[in-house]
Order: sequence, then structure tokens, then C-alpha cells
Amino acid sequence: MKMDVQPAKLLNLPPERWQEAKALRLEALRLEGAAFASQYEDELAFADEIWRTRLDTAYSQEYNMTVYAELAGELIGMVGAQWQSREKLRHLASVYSMYVSPGWRRQGIARQLMRRLLDDLSALPQIEKVSLTVNAEILPAIRLYESLGFAQAGRARRELKVAGRYYDLLYMEKLIR
Repeated sequence: MKMDVQPAKLLNLPPERWQEAKALRLEALRLEGAAFASQYEDELAFADEIWRTRLDTAYSQEYNMTVYAELAGELIGMVGAQWQSREKLRHLASVYSMYVSPGWRRQGIARQLMRRLLDDLSALPQIEKVSLTVNAEILPAIRLYESLGFAQAGRARRELKVAGRYYDLLYMEKLIR
């Protein structure tokens, strides 16, 4: 439900709200299948314990974080990042699961989410570079990432195959220190 344009509340969801996180993730996979490597049917079959564990680890901030956008008590968007513990790769973070519900798009919520995520990543002293992949046909997402300082670093042709159709992925990166 659209309301007057206002900033979304950005939060790290507490583990007891795992069912809401599950619902938003499944919505994203169902509505935007060509934007994600994961498949709706696969994650729909996950046991509740997997969903609970995902939310617990997403907020441990040891190697993973997810930021959610909420308006009027409803989760309307999310974006996550992960990084590794291996010494040679610990300076790299990868963005995943960027999604805003259709009724809330074009209101700056994706930008709010990405800015918060980049701020949170910048606060981690080991993170120096942030990368992401995006379907080459999702132009609004590409424009958003470019406006936030991401640059295209490569293109993987026919990387995703969804319902018999191939999609290229763009690799984008941003140095944060």
C-alpha cells in the first residue's frame, strides 16, 4: 500500500521476525525471478529452521549483514552483504538480495537501503571493496548502483537461465577505502 513519500525505517531485523523476512524473500523470488540466482520453488521448500537460522546469521555481523526497510510496520525492502574470513579475501564484500516491493518502488527506498548498507560496510575496517552482480536488463538497478559509485567490471554472458531464457549478469564494484 502506497503512502505519502517518506523515508523508510531501516533496521536489522531481530530473529523473532523471521517469518516476515521469509515472506519478503519469497515475494522477491516469486515476482523477480530473473533478478536472483536462487529459485522460488527451492526456497519455498525450506524448513522453518533454515529461515530462523538465516536470520540469526544475517545479524551476527561476523561475515554477513542484511538491512530491511519498513513502513507502517510492513517490510517493504531488503539488501544484504557478505564477506569472508580468509585473509586474502577479507577486504571484499559482496552485495546480495536487493529488493523493494513493487508498490514502493521509485520512492528512493532502494537508495536508502544501499546507502545504509554501504555505511555499515564502511564501518568495518577490513572492508575495502564492495561488489555485486545485476541482471544486465534491469536498468533502474544499474542506474542506482552507478549513481552510488559502482562501476562495471565485467559481463558474464548467459549466466542465468530462467524458464528457458538466458540473462547476462554485470559485475560491478566500488572501492570504499
